[in-house]
Amino acid sequence: MAINIGAVLEAYRSTLETAEKGGGPQGVSNSAFGDILGNVMGQTVDSLKNAEKVSMAAVQGKAGINEIVSAVSSAEVALQMVVAIRDRFVSAYQELMRSGI
Repeated sequence: MAINIGAVLEAYRSTLETAEKGGGPQGVSNSAFGDILGNVMGQTVDSLKNAEKVSMAAVQGKAGINEIVSAVSSAEVALQMVVAIRDRFVSAYQELMRSGI
């Protein structure tokens, strides 16, 4: 699963600009950032499903150790990324609540 960090940062910048120009929640929710975030979540779910499928194939003796390690590692990295994104959102929300905006 390859994620273009430059595209994520550009979408985030675009979202911030929309918010600064007075774009309300409707403008923000329809942004490219939301689309990228949705794609990342979808890719993460696909990665987890693939790891589960390969693990089941291994139990049946139909998958090698390399396939298992690759699929599980990919799922682990994807899940860690989603957790990191969630943590950043929670941190940003808490900062907004402290600033009283």
